[in-house]
Amino acid sequence: MQPTGDMNRLAGVTAVLLILAGVTGFLSATGILSGSDNKSSDRATSIESAADRAIVQLQQRLAGAPNDLMATDGLGSAYLQKARESGDPAFYTKAVGLFDKALAIAPNDQAGIIGASMAAAARHDFARALELAQQAVSLDPEDPDAQGALGDALVELGRYDEALSAFQQMLDARPDLNAYVRVAYIRELHGDSAGGIEALKLAVGAVRPAGEPAAWVHWQLGNLYFNTNAPDNAAAEYRAALDAFPGYVHAVAGNARLAAVRGDYDKAIELYRDVTARQPVVEYVAALGDVYRAAGRSVEAQRQYDLVGAIDELYRTNGIDTDLEMALYQADHDLDPGKALAQARAAYEARPGSIRAADALAWALYKAGKHEEALQHSREALRLGTQDSLLLFHAGMINYAAGDHEVARAYLSRAVEINPSFSVLYAAQARAALEALRGAVKGQP
Repeated sequence: MQPTGDMNRLAGVTAVLLILAGVTGFLSATGILSGSDNKSSDRATSIESAADRAIVQLQQRLAGAPNDLMATDGLGSAYLQKARESGDPAFYTKAVGLFDKALAIAPNDQAGIIGASMAAAARHDFARALELAQQAVSLDPEDPDAQGALGDALVELGRYDEALSAFQQMLDARPDLNAYVRVAYIRELHGDSAGGIEALKLAVGAVRPAGEPAAWVHWQLGNLYFNTNAPDNAAAEYRAALDAFPGYVHAVAGNARLAAVRGDYDKAIELYRDVTARQPVVEYVAALGDVYRAAGRSVEAQRQYDLVGAIDELYRTNGIDTDLEMALYQADHDLDPGKALAQARAAYEARPGSIRAADALAWALYKAGKHEEALQHSREALRLGTQDSLLLFHAGMINYAAGDHEVARAYLSRAVEINPSFSVLYAAQARAALEALRGAVKGQP
């Protein structure tokens, strides 16, 4: 499950990184991946990706040889890739079944173990993902994909130093796309946005120029530019993503967000409606609702919000833990503070040490009026020095409510400085709170 409208892109990036290697590496080895991923089409939704072609060919191959281990692993990886491309969580369930089958055939099948770890991470079962990744590393410590899967799980569990070590070993063994995107992610978490951009540029240079993986990397770079208040650069990367994979839904969503922060709500609504028609995931349905609300169209906003619960239930039915994402959604939209807090606590217990889980818990506590406890977890969420406007906005509002106005001013000032348009929901509130705090200082004798 992807983060909802104003939830930062960092929450869950690592859960899908190895899918790039799992599909493209396998397809290249078998010859399925050849030529361009860009097949002409009158409709973007009908563009066939490498994963689509792989699924058809591998299903046919397994029909004739059900215990073909390589085909089983390859089909599992293709299903993971298709889940990312489509947003359909049923593909995760299919992938898990394939990797379970592979490990039943060969318990020490390295590709199957790594694939199972990837699938567990994609479903937010990071403890299971870690267990499997550790197994893969024990079988082959030099395997860069095993080290990548290990680092992914460690990051989501808040074990950042260990994750950095795993990613460094991956980079040393094979400096490629999959290593670069991880380096970018860990740099961004530690507040080095410029370093993250540099690493993502290396990733762009390392990926095939056409196809969904190229589009995905350009989209990630565009998001990082957006988060650092470089909208023109973000727009350029979204265009590059669309050039690599015409109609790429996430790039269209990126353009929708750019339109929304410019105040062009009609354009943002048009683009988000296209996105949600093709990929109705919580992230984009909620974002469309937020833009409708910003435009004063509350009835239409509520229609989108009403869909969120049904979509979340579909994810949960397919074994995906959505506690962190839904805790933030509930808190952001002031729906059920008790439920938001329960989900945030569950996410925090499942991801001990994670700054994202700490931030979600802090925000849910703040919305529930538990400001002192919120303050404790907000400090935990900031411990890496992450320079993210939404994270800093949360810290500013929590400190404001707790009575520490000086610290609140500092955090809100930094949030607005990094990106004054960081959120359709909260950017204006951040500026208003900051002005109120500054006015209070001027009014002091």
